[in-house]
Amino acid sequence: MLGTGSAFPTHSYNACFAIRTPGLLWLTDGGGGNGIFRTLEQAGIMPTEIHHVFVTHSHTDHIFGVVWLMRKIVHLRMQGLYEGSLYIYANQETSHALTEICRLTFLESYFNVLQEIMVLRPADTGSHYQIGDAEVSFFDVGSENVSQAGMKMRLDDGKTIVALGDEALTRLNMHEAKGADVLICGAFCRYADRKIYKPYEKHHWTVRDVAEIAEGINVGNLVLVHSEDRTPDKPDAYRAEAKEFFSGKITVPVDGERLQL
Repeated sequence: MLGTGSAFPTHSYNACFAIRTPGLLWLTDGGGGNGIFRTLEQAGIMPTEIHHVFVTHSHTDHIFGVVWLMRKIVHLRMQGLYEGSLYIYANQETSHALTEICRLTFLESYFNVLQEIMVLRPADTGSHYQIGDAEVSFFDVGSENVSQAGMKMRLDDGKTIVALGDEALTRLNMHEAKGADVLICGAFCRYADRKIYKPYEKHHWTVRDVAEIAEGINVGNLVLVHSEDRTPDKPDAYRAEAKEFFSGKITVPVDGERLQL
């Protein structure tokens, strides 16, 4: 877990994570800035080994770190230190935003190199790819305020990982998450604190909301991210609320935490 916080974190980085399998390194989102380099270094991930990046949507706290990473990879390519292509998986709105930000902010020589190495792959509903030892498909998560993609990764052993970006588990996307061995999704705050953080005004849901739906669709492991980061002992506090409604394993990770799935 490279970052676990929401749009304006004080004690954590914006939500993003990497998945390692024997045949694939997969990065989802990049957080909101060049702090991505520190988090990657702490995780033991070199930019030279990143070739597959999924960007869920175009909000700044998810996309700007990817822009910094793309600039770094271009620089490495120009030094002869990055081989192969950089595959970006994103919906049309997000692909356009990424391309335009880079076009407007990169030196022309950098942008030209980026166009040579970047391969944009659609992450629309029905898009499907076999990448290394993983089968990855995409779907619309039903976000109310931005076009946002989710993903389902099926591993060689048949286990599935579903990720919903910063969107919570809702009635609109629950069918895609049904039976997932691991579900990574947003939970902005505890239901007990809803009057403090006003999650519903931000199109987000609470720990209780997510846990109740997850219980009904047989999720195995629930990983909650993209939350406020001011609650003392947040992992314990969130788990305590989730356990009242969800019987599976509950993980509320902190930045840098490694999960063995």
